[in-house]
Amino acid sequence: MEINDDELKDEQRVIDSIIDTAPPPSSSTARIHKVPGTMRDTEDYDKYYVPKVVSIGPYHFGNQKLELIEKIKPIFAMRLLLNNIETLRSLYKKLGEPETVQELRNSYEDNSTIAYCDNEFTKMMLLDGCFILYYILFIFRGEPETCQDLLKSHQIVFVHQDLFLLENQIPFKVLMEVMKFLKIDCLSKITSFIYGNTLASGTSKPTWFESILCTRNNQSCPEESKRVLMDTDPDHILYLLHRSLTNKAQVLRKDWSTRNDYWYTFPNANDLLDVGIHFKPSEIKSLAHIEFSKSTWWFSASVKLPPIIVDYSTKPLLLNLIAYEMWSHEAYDAGVTSYVCFLDSLIDHPEDVKVLIKAGVLKNCLGSNSEVAEVFNEIGTDLVSNNLAYFEAKRRIQKHYESWSNTLYSQLKHEYNKSSWVLALLGALVALILSGVQAFFTVWGPKCECDDLCKFLKMNHHL
Repeated sequence: MEINDDELKDEQRVIDSIIDTAPPPSSSTARIHKVPGTMRDTEDYDKYYVPKVVSIGPYHFGNQKLELIEKIKPIFAMRLLLNNIETLRSLYKKLGEPETVQELRNSYEDNSTIAYCDNEFTKMMLLDGCFILYYILFIFRGEPETCQDLLKSHQIVFVHQDLFLLENQIPFKVLMEVMKFLKIDCLSKITSFIYGNTLASGTSKPTWFESILCTRNNQSCPEESKRVLMDTDPDHILYLLHRSLTNKAQVLRKDWSTRNDYWYTFPNANDLLDVGIHFKPSEIKSLAHIEFSKSTWWFSASVKLPPIIVDYSTKPLLLNLIAYEMWSHEAYDAGVTSYVCFLDSLIDHPEDVKVLIKAGVLKNCLGSNSEVAEVFNEIGTDLVSNNLAYFEAKRRIQKHYESWSNTLYSQLKHEYNKSSWVLALLGALVALILSGVQAFFTVWGPKCECDDLCKFLKMNHHL
């Protein structure tokens, strides 16, 4: 089924017919920020921070490269609202209330919405809110028949990526207002959408869409997780994703301020493996949760890390979460930045990626291990981590690594690996000893009760 031009014009006419005009007010305190200047002034800005197919909000509105989906947003809105014009009119009226418009404008940086009068701005919020909800409710969860005439599969993949860009957000209040007019459990769907992001790894069967994204986290999230995710006033979709990834932030040591040894650096994954530190995937899918534990053997320990899938969307997603954290005023909000820095310290070479993949901490959907290493090394360049993140885990890792006994274990292991002839020598000695033991018992071993019988049989039966 192809898009009907008459249908497109009809839906656009309906949207325009309910809009009134109003002068634009000025904006103030923002909750939805632009990418910080240090990250904007790079050649990668267009590649990782600018939407590929769909504009959400005012920051990239009017971009000619995004016109295709902008033109069909009215169709998404009408389908979401079941072609009910009265519902559409009531929703526009609610979003267009002066107090609501002012609040929504204030969510963006100063002067970023001044070019749009109230009718244009309200229309933008309404269409974007309906588009996001339609995508979450009907497209993301495996109903391709609902969008085959509107979006191609490659566009759907980029829409998913675009919805998590820092500069491509709308206030969550818009989604709440739209949801009031829908008779669907939208909050549950939104929460499942957030927990079904492309960072967390899982083992359940993927949906048709997640097969495109190479994700494996299609399980529904626990009710407790839903409650925790929605128990505050969310800023936007990216805010919810960030909260879901960092909702188990570690409690820092209370006496850190009196100490001067909270800066820890240690070698890569292979070097840690050499001293008996093994890696395991954590059951807690939170980037804020890293756990170190000793085993019953003095030379062995384990580090549990939240698993992460690395595919084409991982780098832009992490970069936008890091950009979001740069605007946060609370220390625990640097969970993503700290996690990326931690992985960057573990990964120096493709061999380190191989160790983490074998341990189940990383899943490579990108290509070669070199590409995965490059992702974290590039993101980690010039990235400053919160030194207090994973304080206790870092302290114990460093202590284990510097232990004289583990240093000795590492040296013996290296000598053993480098000296393959030692293994051959030991094998030859064991074989020689066993041969000697066998010869001894053959000649001087105790007489067996059946020896006389065997001798008689040989003599009389020519055996």
